[in-house]
Amino acid sequence: MSLKLLFAFLTFDVIVLTVSEIDLFPSRTYCGFQHSDDYVRDNPGISLDEFPWIAQLLYDEDKIIKCVGSLINHRYVLTAAHCLKMNNLQMTGVRLGDYDVTTDKDCVNGTLFGEECSDPAVVYGIEELIPHPSFSRRTAENDIGLIRLSRNVEYSEYIRPICLPTVNSKLEDGVQLAVSGWGITESRGEPTKIKKKISAHLLPLGTCRAYFTSSRRSLTTDHLCVSEGMNIFTCQGDSGGPLMLPVRNQWEAIGLVSFGIGCGDDFPVVYTKVSSYLDWIKQNVHK
Repeated sequence: MSLKLLFAFLTFDVIVLTVSEIDLFPSRTYCGFQHSDDYVRDNPGISLDEFPWIAQLLYDEDKIIKCVGSLINHRYVLTAAHCLKMNNLQMTGVRLGDYDVTTDKDCVNGTLFGEECSDPAVVYGIEELIPHPSFSRRTAENDIGLIRLSRNVEYSEYIRPICLPTVNSKLEDGVQLAVSGWGITESRGEPTKIKKKISAHLLPLGTCRAYFTSSRRSLTTDHLCVSEGMNIFTCQGDSGGPLMLPVRNQWEAIGLVSFGIGCGDDFPVVYTKVSSYLDWIKQNVHK
C-alpha cells in the first residue's frame, strides 16, 4: 500500500487503524451489512439472513447453547468473559449461520420470494479462549472476551462479521438498538428454537445504578444500561450477545449482554461497553 493511499484511508475513514489492523479486521465497506436490509420484508419477524454475525457457543459433548457471541473477523468471535469461564461446562465449539436450532439447513415459506433456504450452519472448533485478564465474576467488571476459532471462516450471505464501534462513537439515551440470541423466552422456560430479534433502547447509566445499589455489582462508564422489549427479551442463554447499533444500515456491536435482574420484568439489563475495550481487542487479535 503506497503512503498516499494509506494517508487517504486514514483521513477519510472514521476509525484510524494501523496497517496490521487493516489486514486483521474486515473493511468498513463490508462489515455490519446484511442482505436483509436490501429489500422490503413482508413481516416484522427475523429473517434467515438477518444478523449473520451471531454465533452460538456450544458446550460439552451435547453441544448445548449457553451463550452467544458475534463474529468480528475471519477468525475471532467476541463475547462476554463469563461465557468463557462457565462452572462445570467446557466450550467445545462455535456454530455460525444458524437460524433454527432444530434443523441443519433452514427454510422458510411465505416470503415475497416464495420458499427461502439458507446454507447449512457451520461448526468451528476452538483454538483459544481469551477472557479479559481483569474480569471479575463477583463484580462483573471487564466482562469481555475473545474466542479464536480453529480455522478461518468463509463469509457468505448467512455468515459475515459485524463492525466494531468507532473510537468516537457517541451514544444518546433513547437510541434504538437490537439484540439477538437463542436464550430462554421466559423465566424457567425453554430455549427458543428460532433466533430471537429483540428491540432495545439506551437508558442513562444512573437508571441501572438505582436498581443495583444493594448489589455487589459495580456499574462504571465501561457499562451500558439498556431497556428491552416486554414480549421478547434477553434471558439465560443470551449472555455475550451483541447489543447492535444500526448506523445507516451498517451494524456495530456496541455492547455485550452481561447481567440483569430476572427476565422481561421491566428491569434494565447491563451490557459491557465494547468501545471501552477497543485497544484490548486489537492487542489480542492476530493472524
